[in-house]
Amino acid sequence: MTSPSPSRRAERKERLRSEILAAASKMFADRGYEAVTLREIAKEIGYTHAVIYQHFPDKAHILAELSRETIELLIQNFDAIAAKHLRPKERLFATSRGLVEFCTAHPQQFRNVFFGPENRNGIRAGQYIDDIGRPLFQRFVQLFFDVANDEGLPSRNDMVVAHTWWYTIFGLATLMVIQGVVPELPDQTLVVEQTIATLWAGVQAVPRLPKSAIAKRSGRSNASKK
Repeated sequence: MTSPSPSRRAERKERLRSEILAAASKMFADRGYEAVTLREIAKEIGYTHAVIYQHFPDKAHILAELSRETIELLIQNFDAIAAKHLRPKERLFATSRGLVEFCTAHPQQFRNVFFGPENRNGIRAGQYIDDIGRPLFQRFVQLFFDVANDEGLPSRNDMVVAHTWWYTIFGLATLMVIQGVVPELPDQTLVVEQTIATLWAGVQAVPRLPKSAIAKRSGRSNASKK
């Protein structure tokens, strides 16, 4: 009886690794990262938990790999959409739509990355997500700056305004993932388009607020409470 060839062994190993990731992804999204054990993941795919250690040293490394894969897919999606549009404004609108569409089409992956544990192997979730997501955000910021210069917006190369656009689109995507499709609410596509149109109207008309204005508003608010 001959043993499997190296290529077949490698193929089988990669297939098992993919099965582990797929099972863990669904279980993390359905039940929460903390509630799932390596034994349960192994049982889901029909193996002992010892097999998982041949591929991942612990559960945190499984989540890290799932997060990396999801961010890579987001970046690929962003690049593919951006390549289809010549004008920076068209690219900004299309990639904003694309972000929401990707997140709502892949809620399981989205939940694993952004709704995962606060402590990720000694790193706070905010810093961890910022680190792995930086290539995507840098692409978006550069695109926003290109739009600002091409369209003559009042706040050019302004990181705060770029952040505002990003947070709004990302927040909308998060809300849609959390609530899913709600029949009584307006059509989600229309909501996305209205959000983009509202953001665009805002950045055209309103430059970034100076810190002094924010401080004054905060002072008035505190005074009113007294």
